[in-house]
Amino acid sequence: MKSTNDESPSLGYDFAGVSIKDGKSKPPAPVICYDGLFGERDVIRIVLLVTTVTLSCLLFYKSANNPLNMVFSPWKTDCYASKLTNESSLKTEPKKEPVSELERVLMNAAMEDNTVIITALNQAWAEPNSTFDVFRESFKVGIETERLLKHVIAVCLDIKAYDQCLKVHPHCYLINATDSDQLSGPNRFMTPGYLKLIWRRMDLLRQVIGLGYNFIFTDADILWLRDPFPRFFPDADFQITCDDYNGRPSDKKNHVNSGFTYVKANNKTSKFYKYWIRSSRKFPGKHDQDVFNFIKNDLHVEKLGIKMRFFDTVYFGGFCQPSRDINVVNTMHANCCIGLDNKVNNLKAALEDWKRYVSLNTTVSETKWNIPPSFLDYGSAIGQKEVKKILVLVLGLAACLLLYKTAYPLHQELDVNNLSSRPLLDHTTSSSPLTRSKSISFREVLENASTENRTVIVTTLNQAWAEPNSLFDLFLESFRIGQGTQKLLQHLVVVCLDSKAFDRCSQLHPNCYYFKTTGTDFSGEKLFATPDYLKMMWRRIELLTQVLEMGYNFIFTDADIMWLRDPFPRLYPDGDFQMACDRFFGDPNDSDNWVNGGFTYVKSNHRSIEFYKFWYNSRLDYPKMHDQDVFNQIKHKALVSEIGIQMRFFDTVYFGGFCQTSRDINLVCTMHANCCVGLEKKLHDLNLVLDDWRNYLSLSEPVKNTTWSVPMKCT
Repeated sequence: MKSTNDESPSLGYDFAGVSIKDGKSKPPAPVICYDGLFGERDVIRIVLLVTTVTLSCLLFYKSANNPLNMVFSPWKTDCYASKLTNESSLKTEPKKEPVSELERVLMNAAMEDNTVIITALNQAWAEPNSTFDVFRESFKVGIETERLLKHVIAVCLDIKAYDQCLKVHPHCYLINATDSDQLSGPNRFMTPGYLKLIWRRMDLLRQVIGLGYNFIFTDADILWLRDPFPRFFPDADFQITCDDYNGRPSDKKNHVNSGFTYVKANNKTSKFYKYWIRSSRKFPGKHDQDVFNFIKNDLHVEKLGIKMRFFDTVYFGGFCQPSRDINVVNTMHANCCIGLDNKVNNLKAALEDWKRYVSLNTTVSETKWNIPPSFLDYGSAIGQKEVKKILVLVLGLAACLLLYKTAYPLHQELDVNNLSSRPLLDHTTSSSPLTRSKSISFREVLENASTENRTVIVTTLNQAWAEPNSLFDLFLESFRIGQGTQKLLQHLVVVCLDSKAFDRCSQLHPNCYYFKTTGTDFSGEKLFATPDYLKMMWRRIELLTQVLEMGYNFIFTDADIMWLRDPFPRLYPDGDFQMACDRFFGDPNDSDNWVNGGFTYVKSNHRSIEFYKFWYNSRLDYPKMHDQDVFNQIKHKALVSEIGIQMRFFDTVYFGGFCQTSRDINLVCTMHANCCVGLEKKLHDLNLVLDDWRNYLSLSEPVKNTTWSVPMKCT
């Protein structure tokens, strides 16, 4: 019996890569548009001949000290690309004399339609082999991007950045800053130096608009892999990239990233930038992106009539959401990455991926970015040098422990906080298989189980639920007999809360992790809302926070949930945090649905990480409540709104339970033994669920009326 899903298959489980049918366009000749605009070959020959003769005459006419300043305009390559610049015009128009150093630099770098490309630099980013060198190299190895370098202005925030810039680039501009020494260092995310740098940049962009120049602003930690002009919307005043794109280019709910913007100089954008900068006073301590999110729906902005568009991450990707198609990607941003060393190393890795792709000279059917995952999460603010020092210290301590325990092998049961990618010591010759399994780090277990897009399925287990013929056996059985679910078992991580649960799990499943907890015994049955139950629930939230911080998306599922169909096609593409319900009232956006934390899908990004930390810390304000009750207490708080996390709530038709059973077995994905207290009751009724499911599978046609045998003992 096939599932009657009506969603797009792109939301399904096919994480192995993206199959691309479009052919990759080879770099075009300077004039001929490669989508066949000219048609017949004889016409093409004539155009080539005329163009060659014209260029030759112009080149002879120009002296060596006044070279030809011409860049051909980007050609229309898709439904919304257009000639956004008019650089191919040979008409020479007199230019006014510059009245300031900024205007002089703008005039020298501008295209014929007064468009410039602007980036900002400080000393740390301008150093040899730092971001600016990688940034410039991307233009040189990109497709149709090297010619754009002559239009790039590097705005330098300190004198040392300016001196270094002049050595490698023709258009450098030094901001006259009395506090430039404060802006010269790495300036980590959200530090006072970082905020000064951001708002200094915004003020300069306001000046650029005031002087009548359109601009692309690009962070220097962005790789330019293809000419982006054909991807710009022709009718928009203000266009901006996204950390996460929801599929709608006009939707202001997209999670923006101001590291790449295309802005047309007009009265609307000039007023908007002034209002944006002025609004920073209302929100002290916030950077430009946050302030943008606060003001984008203001009545004042609406009255300006500024037309905004948001770029698809397929074309303008980043480390938050990498482009899923290297055949069409234009830029790649080191967003969701903290620390200068981390950015540089990951950008170099992405650039190597690009060079390999270009060398193939053909379209690839599967896009895989070889970006090292270690430093892509917001929790990883430690640089590589610090990591090396820590590793040296840890290895030294390990050596001391080895000397101390010469008679016995070191028995390690790693806590989740040990995030090393390998066990500190190798026991392959002296330890049993079980000991080696317990020694594996949590990161390794996640890596082993992860899908291609870094998604894992996580459940927790204690001894009582792991016993033979208990809940864990039923849980695994549901995957084996569900529709499209058996393939998901390889992505399931079972977090074991005691040693006996781990031993039992290791006999049945490959991805088990021993989450050792000192001072509490989690092995027995924990009745709802008892002190040990609460400790177990909050331990779970703590662990899931760690999963997000390591850059993994997850589905968390209680082990008393039966997986009857692949749930991935039923997940919302635009929600950071998605949660099942005890009672669903018809609106997936309504946070007043009665939620159940036993089944959640969460994307790893800065919003979800910040929210989970706030959720976990809020347990101290509500000491006798479990995670669901605390969620209900905090979900409407102002801080949650400021975080900007997008929540969705699942319909019980697809994600049912004993509180509110699915009314359609032809569509149901999961069934949860919620609203049921007691292990024996859960076991009895979940066995009935699987019996109902097997009976359904034996039928040759979908059933018209769904009748479950449950709840029975769980009433």
